[in-house]
Amino acid sequence: MTTEQVPIKEFTLTNVIRNVSKMDLGINYYTERVNQCNAPWAIAYVQTDTHFSVYVHCEKARGEVDWSIRTRVYLSLTSSDGKFSFKFFNAPFGNRSEFQGYGVREFISMEELRQKFLMNDEVVVEAKIEVLEMTGIEKPSSLKCFDDDEAKNMSDGILLVNDRQFYISKFTLAQQSTYFKSLLFGNFKESKESEITLKDIDSDAFQVYLEVLHMEPALTDSSVENVLGLSQMYDSKNVTRACEVFLILNSNLSVKKKLQIGCQYDLKVLKKFCLDSLKTAADVRACMGCGGLENGVKDLEVLSSLLEKMQSFMRSK
Repeated sequence: MTTEQVPIKEFTLTNVIRNVSKMDLGINYYTERVNQCNAPWAIAYVQTDTHFSVYVHCEKARGEVDWSIRTRVYLSLTSSDGKFSFKFFNAPFGNRSEFQGYGVREFISMEELRQKFLMNDEVVVEAKIEVLEMTGIEKPSSLKCFDDDEAKNMSDGILLVNDRQFYISKFTLAQQSTYFKSLLFGNFKESKESEITLKDIDSDAFQVYLEVLHMEPALTDSSVENVLGLSQMYDSKNVTRACEVFLILNSNLSVKKKLQIGCQYDLKVLKKFCLDSLKTAADVRACMGCGGLENGVKDLEVLSSLLEKMQSFMRSK
């Protein structure tokens, strides 16, 4: 009996494919690139006379430095009224791998796609990617150092995160976070200690959190969700606001993913932005899981808005 390997990370790419009937035969079409796990990803799709093909591409450059990302991929097509087709496979991406993209050449016949899935010439494509193993993937360069000589000379406190020291200004941190205000200046024993350990925190995410707190443009699609988690944990309203602005103005994450994040962290402006961007039944179908009980969060207002929009589009079709 074999045990399925537990993924170390996972993410989902979601896209509404429009104007399927106008696609040129044999031409690769790509969704917008999304940076996840410090690498760019996209879904590719191709139409032939008989079949519709779907692939996942990791578009990280193939240089001299070896890198690899071993994955398990779940591909799906969903119609506006909920019809569903699903495939899964393992995909070994890397600079030495034979292909840049992996997928299913005959995912669905064009006849079945036209008859059962297309509505208003649209269909939802989604790829859930489980990362099983990564090697040789470099982390983004830090925009601000919290352990160099300058940081050490100007700090009056040290935070220890996963055996990594961050030299900080207690006043700056307390100004931006009610949690750290209480921890560093309240009636806690930690306020008297020169070094404080923060448990169960990822040091890379904390690095980006501190950079954003110091007004550095450090957010990426790979990091924003982890930083949001820290900003809510530490009640850092300015960091939360910076994350919300990034997701609205600069992120390539799908509307579905942004709406999920908006529901989880109750980002009202982001939720409104996402809901207002849904212009077709397929757009709504792509987001129908949002507002339910994902991550233990239920947003009845978002769920109600999605259902109302879907009913409106279905009545007018």
